Amino acid sequence: MKPVHARRTRLWALLSKRVLIGAALLAPLQQIDAQAQQAIANRAFDLEQAGKFTEAIAAWRAVIAAGDAPLGVLGLERIFSQIAQDDSVLPALDTLLVRHPTDRVLRGVQLRVLRVLGRERAARQAFEAWTTLLPGDPVPYREYAGQLLADGRSAAADTVLQEATRSLGSTKALLIEVAQLRAALGLWHQAALSWRDALEAQPYLEQAAVYSLARASAAHRDSVRVVLRAASGARVRRVLGALELQWGAARDGWRAIAGLTAADSAYESWKEFADDAERQGAWLAARDALAAMHRERPSATLALRAAAASLSGHEPGPALDLLHAARRGLDSAQTGSQLLPLEVRALTLLGRPADAEARVKESARFIDESARRAYSRQIAWGWIRSGEVDRAQAALGAATVDDEDESGAWIALYHGDLARARTGLRRPAEATAEVVTVVALLARTRADSSVEVGAAFFALARGDSAQAAARFERAADELSDAAPLLLAIAARVQAARRQDGLALPLWQRIAARHAAAPEAAEADLEWGRALRRRGDAGGAAERFEHLILSYPQSALVPQARRELVAARTGASVS
Repeated sequence: MKPVHARRTRLWALLSKRVLIGAALLAPLQQIDAQAQQAIANRAFDLEQAGKFTEAIAAWRAVIAAGDAPLGVLGLERIFSQIAQDDSVLPALDTLLVRHPTDRVLRGVQLRVLRVLGRERAARQAFEAWTTLLPGDPVPYREYAGQLLADGRSAAADTVLQEATRSLGSTKALLIEVAQLRAALGLWHQAALSWRDALEAQPYLEQAAVYSLARASAAHRDSVRVVLRAASGARVRRVLGALELQWGAARDGWRAIAGLTAADSAYESWKEFADDAERQGAWLAARDALAAMHRERPSATLALRAAAASLSGHEPGPALDLLHAARRGLDSAQTGSQLLPLEVRALTLLGRPADAEARVKESARFIDESARRAYSRQIAWGWIRSGEVDRAQAALGAATVDDEDESGAWIALYHGDLARARTGLRRPAEATAEVVTVVALLARTRADSSVEVGAAFFALARGDSAQAAARFERAADELSDAAPLLLAIAARVQAARRQDGLALPLWQRIAARHAAAPEAAEADLEWGRALRRRGDAGGAAERFEHLILSYPQSALVPQARRELVAARTGASVS
C-alpha cells in the first residue's frame, strides 16, 4: 500500500507542478488576448467617432467575435440607430441570446430596440422571457420600467413595478424606479419618501433626486420639504439644499446644509452650493456658504469673495467684517488693488464717505487716475446718502465730470436740473429699478427743471420714503405731462412701506383721471390687490375684471386673471 500511496503522491505533485507551469504560460496569453480585444474595441470606437459607419459595423462585429458580445452589441445599437436601421441589430441579438440567454446587457438592448421599432407586444414577450429565465432578478423589471418611464409611459411603468412586487415580494431593489414613477405621477410626498430611501442606500443618486423632485409645483413643495427635513443624513440634506436653491429659497437651502460636518464632506458641499448660488444670483446664500468655508479654512480669497457676494446682496455691514478678516492675509499692494474697491463700496453704501475717503488716501500710491475718478464718484454717492449734496459735489470736483457723467447727472437731478440729468443719463452704467424709473420720467416730461422732482428723488436716495412719496405726489401737480407716472411712483413707495391706506387713493386717482395712461392698468391691479388685502374680495374682483376688459393688451392681464380666480375662490396666488 505504501508504494501505491507514494506513487499517487508523486503523481499529484507532478500534476500540480504542470498546472502551475501551465497557468504561468497561460497568464501572458490571456493578457495578450485582453490587449487584443481592447485594440479591436478601440478601433471600432475610432471608426464610429469618425462617422465611418460601414467599417465600424464590421469592427463591432469583430469585437463580438473576439468574445465581448455586450460591448459589441451596444456599439451596433448606436450605429444602426444613427443610420435609422435599428432593426438590423436584431439578427445578431437573436443569435447571441441563444448562447447567452441571461446576459443583462443583451436583454436590455433587445427590449430597447423592439420598443424603438414600435413592437411593444414583442418587447413585452421579451421581458416575460427574461423574467422566466431569472425569476428572482430585479434587473428585468428595473430595465423595462426605466425605459417606460423615460418615454413618459407612467401607467405602463406602474404595471411593471406592480408585477415586480408580486414576483419579488417587494420593490426594495427598485427604489429608483419607484421614486421616478411617483414623481411622474405627481405623487410628490411619496416620491420624496422613495428618494429619501434610495439616497440612504445609494449615495450616487443625489443629482437624480434633485432633478426628479425639482419639478414639484409650488403647491406641493412643502410636502417634499417635510419628508426631507425629517432625515438627518448628509445626502438628503444636500438634496434639500439644492432643491431650495432651485426653488428660489436659497437661504433655506443654505440652512439645510449649514450644519454638515467634516465627516459629511462639508467644505466640498458648501463650495458646490456657493458656486451654484453665485451663478443664480442668490448672493446672500452664497455669502453665507463662502463665509462658512472661510471659517473652516481661512483664506483671504474666500473672504474677499464672500464680501463681494454680501455687497451684491445689499448687505454692506457683514461685507466690512469679511474685508477686515481678509486684510490680514493681504500685502499693501493687494489691499489697494483687491480689497479697497470693495471696502469703498461698502463704506459708501453704509453712509460713511469720510471713512471711504480716508481709505483711498491710505492706498493712494496704488491707485491710478482712472481708479481715483471711480472712487470719487462712489464717495459722492456716500455723501448723497448722508444727505450732503454739497460735499458730494466737492468729491466729484476732484474728478473730471463732463456733461454726460452719470454721477454729476444724479446730483443735477437732486438739484432739480432735469435737462442736465437727461443728458448725463443717456447711457446709464446699470439698469437698476431706480435708474429705469428716472429715465422713464425724464422721457415723459418736457420740463427742464423741477425742484419737487429733485427733492423727491433725493429723499428716496436718503431712505426717507415717506418724504419721497409726498414729494412725488406734489410733483404730479407741477408736471402734468408726467402726472400719472409720478403718482404711480408715489403709490409704489407707499405700498413698499405697507401703507395701503395712503397708496390706495393714488391708484384710484390714476384710474379715474388718467385712464389712457400706461400706468392705468397697474393702478387697477394694485387697487384690486389692496382691496383683497383688506378683505373686500368683491371689490377686488371688480377691479381685476375692469383691467382685463379695459386693457386686454396689457402685460398685466395674466396676473389679473390669477388674482381674479384667487379673489373668487379664496385661494392663494402662486
